[in-house]
Amino acid sequence: KNLKVSFSLFSILILFHTTKLFSQNSFSLGVKSYYSSSNINFYNNFFPSNIKTNPLESYGLSFVSEIQNDKNVGLRIEFSKVSKGWNQYFLDGDFYKSKTTYINLPILMNAYLGKSKTKFIFSLGPFFDFLLNHSKEYQLLIENQDLVFNADYNSSRDNSFGYGLMVSGGISFDLNKNKIQLLSSFQYNLDNLIDVSEKSVFLPDISNFNTFTISLVYLFKIIN
Repeated sequence: KNLKVSFSLFSILILFHTTKLFSQNSFSLGVKSYYSSSNINFYNNFFPSNIKTNPLESYGLSFVSEIQNDKNVGLRIEFSKVSKGWNQYFLDGDFYKSKTTYINLPILMNAYLGKSKTKFIFSLGPFFDFLLNHSKEYQLLIENQDLVFNADYNSSRDNSFGYGLMVSGGISFDLNKNKIQLLSSFQYNLDNLIDVSEKSVFLPDISNFNTFTISLVYLFKIIN
């Protein structure tokens, strides 16, 4: 509960800063092409154990907006359709693939470092996930299916909304009024995918997504 309160206050602080920026600075719009590698942190505190998983890879496009002041600091908002999930491979050749697709909305404070046309950029802030759909692919023995299915998203049990923190860094190249950027970022979900009401040896009580992304961004300056 304290974590959710702190996260909400942090998000409100960034949004308050946005209203101050809008009236006095430049505004840019752009697109981002990205590759992402997503995985999940499963852990059971009731019966201490980790569940080993492998990353789920995906590609996509995002829309980006940026407000920047004359001190090279500002705010960036992104709008993406992202896939998060994992793969599991078993010794008998069976497998399980889970993919959950979200509308992903990061709201980031960002800063540019450097005075030349080539600058370093660093961003930090909250993000919000809004569920679109969930899918799974598998080849499992019948006696193992219920156990594996239970440790995945269930619409009657789990939340369709997620949140977390994102950190991003990279290089930005100024092209007259526009910018090309090469960035890497990391998102960590502070909420659990699985909403556990009672601790059980069969169900992980920690289930946080983590997502690493490499992206290429092009920004067009709309307001100088």
